[in-house]
Amino acid sequence: MKSKTQLTLITVVIVAFAAPQAAAQSSAGEWQFAIAPYLWAAGMDGTMAVAVFEEDIDVPFSDIISNLDFALMGHFDMRNDRWVLSSDLVYVDLGHSEDFVEGMFEGTVNANLDLTLIELVGGYRISPVFTLLAGARWVDMGAGLRYEGTLVDDGADVGKKWIDPLIGVHAFVPLSEKWWLGLRGDIGGFGVGTELTWQAYADIGFRVSHLVSIVAGYHALDMDYEDGSGLDYINLDLLISGPQLGVAFTF
Repeated sequence: MKSKTQLTLITVVIVAFAAPQAAAQSSAGEWQFAIAPYLWAAGMDGTMAVAVFEEDIDVPFSDIISNLDFALMGHFDMRNDRWVLSSDLVYVDLGHSEDFVEGMFEGTVNANLDLTLIELVGGYRISPVFTLLAGARWVDMGAGLRYEGTLVDDGADVGKKWIDPLIGVHAFVPLSEKWWLGLRGDIGGFGVGTELTWQAYADIGFRVSHLVSIVAGYHALDMDYEDGSGLDYINLDLLISGPQLGVAFTF
């Protein structure tokens, strides 16, 4: 089953990734749209605490496919010469196993992360290059840790949902008629959802035609979230980062 999922995912990569900057600049008052599935080949680095259990998580993006149970990602945006409205969906189901030895205990720790991110952002272009952004990111997360081995078989699972407000800036820099550079950074949470979350990415694009562009870049998202107590406690300090590659379709 996992091999079929991975094959489907690799197929999606070939027609992947649409980002707001992939759309050509709109003429005055004319709305332009972009839509596509995409793959973010991101690794994870940080710590996860669930109930009384805590583990360091280090999964490089080169290992993501082997640890991935399922993924679904997509993007939509609409824009004119001044205004931008964009939405993004990321769903990943990751499982990671690692051997451990602690005193007389040894065995395997299994970490699972089920993460859904839905982002809705509006923007106002203050110049041909810079756009100011404001919006929110809805997060639905399930996390689990289980220890199996000598004298130990125990674990816990916790699920949480929250909304992070965010503000940011996006820069679109044309390099030629065909090539461009895109940069985005945002910061959010502010104690409403996470204590703090930030996101940054840089990419370079090539316009194949009026409708199709090829985009490659690097994307990082950091979350610092703590909530609950006892068996409902979760503390997540996680950096998710890795390359993006794909094709954006505009109309």
